[in-house]
Amino acid sequence: MTPVTVINIVIPLLAGISIVLALFFILRALQQRSELARAAYSVGRQEARQAMQVDVVRGIAAFLVGLILLGVFGLSPRPVESALPPTGLPPAIEPAGAIDASSTPTATVEVVPTDTPTEEPSPTVPAATATETPLPTDTPAPEPSTATVSSGVGVWLRAAPGTNTEQLEWLLDGTVVTVLEGYETADDLEWQQVQTPAGSVGWVAVPFIVYNEP
Repeated sequence: MTPVTVINIVIPLLAGISIVLALFFILRALQQRSELARAAYSVGRQEARQAMQVDVVRGIAAFLVGLILLGVFGLSPRPVESALPPTGLPPAIEPAGAIDASSTPTATVEVVPTDTPTEEPSPTVPAATATETPLPTDTPAPEPSTATVSSGVGVWLRAAPGTNTEQLEWLLDGTVVTVLEGYETADDLEWQQVQTPAGSVGWVAVPFIVYNEP
């Protein structure tokens, strides 16, 4: 338990005790006043009057102390909630707020060169001879790019870009996903469309993934 938390518990407790003591002294002073009115004038009556005045002063002092403690509690700092969820529980939403552009990874598109056959000048042939056309060459398809979840705890796969959209699947830290074509901005975050190893297609926040080299 942090010192700030202890202070936020102790100060209201002391303030409540002070107010209860103030009410106790005031009630006792009122009771002594009623008894004083019925008693005959004597030394005991004078002492009862003094005791009543002392209780009134004590009640006022305790009430003022309670008000001061409540004022201190109102000005005391509050504990800042951690951005990470409790142990064993995934976070409900991704961190909100402005994202530093220098820390946001950007997707790099690598241009895959294709082998384009060059046409060589064909020799002059008679008109009756058919010209030979080069056969197309098979160009291997590029492998799909991937990304790895890297947030320390994991990230939600969502049905659409945004921190309040439907949660489809919780992706643990280190999960490798396939990067798809979708890329949008919502709720001050950039979102990448991906496909999980289980076959689910959705969106993840770009600050919580790292693009892998092909």
